[in-house]
Amino acid sequence: MRVLHGPVNVGNQPWVLSRNERALGVSSDLVVKHGTWLHYPADRYLSESTNVVLSRWDNLKCAYFGLTAPLHYDVLHYYFGRSYLGQPGAPLTRHFLDLRLARRLGRTIFMTLQGCDVRQSGLNSGRNAITMCHVGQCQVAATCRASIDRDRRELIDNILPLCNRVFALNPDLINDVPNAHFLPYASVDVESFQPIWPRTDGPMRILHAPSDESIKGSRFILEAIERLKTRWDIELILVKKLPYEEALKRYASADLVIDQLLAGWYGGFAVEMMAMGKPVACYIRKSDLAHVPEAMRRALPLLNVSIPTLEADLEALLMRRREWNEWGRRSREFVLTWHHPRRIANAMVRAYRDPAAPFQLDLATEEATRCAA
Repeated sequence: MRVLHGPVNVGNQPWVLSRNERALGVSSDLVVKHGTWLHYPADRYLSESTNVVLSRWDNLKCAYFGLTAPLHYDVLHYYFGRSYLGQPGAPLTRHFLDLRLARRLGRTIFMTLQGCDVRQSGLNSGRNAITMCHVGQCQVAATCRASIDRDRRELIDNILPLCNRVFALNPDLINDVPNAHFLPYASVDVESFQPIWPRTDGPMRILHAPSDESIKGSRFILEAIERLKTRWDIELILVKKLPYEEALKRYASADLVIDQLLAGWYGGFAVEMMAMGKPVACYIRKSDLAHVPEAMRRALPLLNVSIPTLEADLEALLMRRREWNEWGRRSREFVLTWHHPRRIANAMVRAYRDPAAPFQLDLATEEATRCAA
């Protein structure tokens, strides 16, 4: 079986998943149209540019690869609501000629949705009191309402039904795409992280690492921490735009991590931190949990905090510092069970072979017992 992942590498999910598919004996490649400033790896970059707007020649190369890929691969696993054709501003129907060709040729087609590729800004804002989609919170919310939401609706109505399976990494997306199946992050080699448990004495080192401060709710976090500093011995570690290896050193020094406050779910960064054995606080939107497997819901170790009560929520965590070590251990056990890329790859390969079969992680294997130990 030959599997192609692409055309983008958002959050490193396709790379880690494809490597673990290879470890299971599957011929699995990641080919992307272009790289990004994050320098995530791929087997092949069709353009040397890191700009989403490509040259005419680069677009022709991407189109050629996309239209010939169904001749070389049995499974095409697309990401972020994209295929190899099209560019910003082009009609959406042109973007998916390669996907349509793959379907006509009888290939298996998967799509993994990752957030703003499909999230309906207007609907999300109307549904949720706390969300990054409110106008004035996200910088592009007004543009989403004016035009991008319309493209997302076309993707949902006309393109996603062509796929054999659709996955969503964030449970809120399933409100907009009811036929999507929730998929845990497989973006981190969780076993490669050595646990560094929280300290129980000295200054409380609280870490926050925003990739986008407006989306993560960083303003609310920083304001709450400054007020808490007047009563508690807190050392804030703010990590922004550092090389990955340098950032990891900062992460290792943390006792408590605050992830994000607006999405209603945690990100791939939180998975890394939990793999390190760190307790992680973030906002979990309870209304979206119906889309998450029941066993995963029961095991969630995330410390739920909310913007309206953030200072009090964080202070309650500070008062329970002696429990942080145990919280960190629960966090690591959770990601070794629910975010282990080999386990997720196993389930994905089974789905490639039979897209109609239920998608389930095997939690009762000998490997699961070994990993959680």
